[in-house]
This record gives sequence, C-alpha cells and structure tokens, in this order.
Amino acid sequence: MIENYLLEQFVAFAECGTLLKASGELHISQPSLSRSMKKLEEELGVSLFHRENSKISLNETGMVAAEYARRALGANQEMIDHVISFDRSLRTVFIGSCAPLPINDLMPTLQERMPGKTISAEIASDIKLLSGLRNRSYQLAILHEDPGDKSIFCQRFMEEQLYISIDIGHALAKEKSVSFEDLKDLRILMDGNVGFWNDVCREMLSPDNLLIQSSFDAFSELVQASRLPLFNSSQFLARGYHPSGRVSIPIADNEAHATYYLSCLVSEQKKYRSVFNATRGNLITGSHIQNNIQ
Repeated sequence: MIENYLLEQFVAFAECGTLLKASGELHISQPSLSRSMKKLEEELGVSLFHRENSKISLNETGMVAAEYARRALGANQEMIDHVISFDRSLRTVFIGSCAPLPINDLMPTLQERMPGKTISAEIASDIKLLSGLRNRSYQLAILHEDPGDKSIFCQRFMEEQLYISIDIGHALAKEKSVSFEDLKDLRILMDGNVGFWNDVCREMLSPDNLLIQSSFDAFSELVQASRLPLFNSSQFLARGYHPSGRVSIPIADNEAHATYYLSCLVSEQKKYRSVFNATRGNLITGSHIQNNIQ
C-alpha cells in the first residue's frame, strides 16, 4: 500500500515540473522530496523519471503513474467527504434555500417533525443547491424552479410575488400594477440578503439604480429615514410589513413571480416523508396572499 503523502508529493512534482518548485509548493526541503520520489519508485518497482545531472523529469511511465495518482487521491478525498457528510447527516439536517423567507416558514415544521436533529440552513444559488443535493451536502433544498431532474423529488411549497413600495405621492402610486420598465429610472432600496431576487433585479434593472444594503439594520434605517422606493413582496405584506408613507404595488413581469419547491433526492424521499406531508396542501397561492393583503 503506497502512502498518501508519496502520491501527493508525486502529483505536486508532476504539476510543478521541478523539484525546486514542488518542494516550495509542499513546504518541504528539496532533498526530502527527492528521497520521496526515490522511495515511490522502489515501492512500485519501476523507473518514473528521466535523470540528467541534478534534474529529473517524468518519463512515459511516470506520466501514466501521475494520472493514476491523481485519481487515487481524488477517490480517497471523495471517500473522506462522503463518510464525514454521512456522519454529520445522522445528527444534522442541512437545508439550503434560494431565498431566506421559505426557510423561515419551513423551520418550525422541521423542528417538529425531526426532534433531536440540529437544523443547519444557508442561502445559495439554485446551481449550488442542486449540486449539494446530488453530493448530499444538503438533505433538503428550496428551489425557485423545478429542475426537471428525475433523481430529485420536488413538491411545490410557496409562492411569492415581488412588489414595489413607493411614496404615496409618486406618479406610480395610483397604478394597480407596474413593470420593471416603469421602474428603470428609479433609485430603489434593496435588502442584499434576499437570495436569487438580487439576481432578478440586477438583470431587469440597472445595477447602478439599486441601493443594495448588506446590513438589514442599515436597510431598515434608510427605509425609515427616506421616501425612497423599496422592493417588497406578497409574503412580507401578508405578514404585515407595510413601510410607512408608501403604497405597495405588484410588479407584473413574469420574472417578479416565484414558486418555491421543497426538494430532496428521490432516494431519500421516504426519510423526509413526514416533512413533505406536513407541507403538502399548505401552498400559499397568489390569490390567498392577495386576499390577505386586501
């Protein structure tokens, strides 16, 4: 059995090309690295290098060996990652979401249905969430699109409509709905911690007109101290968030509507059946939200 450190040093040499560069990369002495390369040859019983004066380079066998060494190290790391991930999953449920609000709504259900488990949550892009489901970094994920992947089970969970909360004296304040085009010349306050909505608004409007605040406290202070427009949503309005001195108007573009999907691997669907059952039938539809707002 060849020790990992020999493979790691061998791959470092293959990538750096010289003992000097590789020893610097590995933070070991050049003679020490040279001895390791000699030991690897002895363990394999083959020559891996061309030797000229004080320089060595990979021969054809060495190039093949380097490729297999990379694969072996990758497989070893994959094993470590999966074992650690499995062990953590026995005690912790990791959930990722494309936006913060759905996690806040799901958390009480998770705590009720999974007693004794630690719930760890984070906001991430759909791409990262899907990758995390597949490699089991996340056990559950909330996406804003159904990925159409047969290996992933999705259940509709919640809907959200983007609104603009605008000064009651503004020319748009009497409109029943607006479009992103109507907002293109406005300077708009935005909480920077709203997940994918940041990307939507940056795409639909000039980023220079978005006053994005990374601190929610700073965002709240600006809301109170100014009459600047700000993004709101049907979900926040339904929960009673009505910024003072402003009227809230729905944004009619398709991009301003999101349906959230609670997701997991199909292979783990039974494990989280109670969570899916608890949320089934509780989808908050656009009409329900609208009734609450009115």
